[in-house]
Amino acid sequence: MSHRLDVQVLDSDGDPVTGTQVEVVIDGIWKGGSIRERTNDDGHAGFETAADYEPSRKLMIYVRRQKFGPYRIDVGAYTVHLE
Repeated sequence: MSHRLDVQVLDSDGDPVTGTQVEVVIDGIWKGGSIRERTNDDGHAGFETAADYEPSRKLMIYVRRQKFGPYRIDVGAYTVHLE
């Protein structure tokens, strides 16, 4: 089983950012890792993890050299605002 994650990227005006790379980094030594996707026209990047992580597992989101988080993985949907 895996986790489905969605990250929406908005600019400083609240408009969707399209075609930008989003990296999600999941904590943990043995089962952690990172995954990358690009945002669509609505500013969303969809992810599916390779493993079913514990609900308390944390993740970080990186977009355009900006860092967001940590967030709990069980939230599933995240919105980040670029500066």
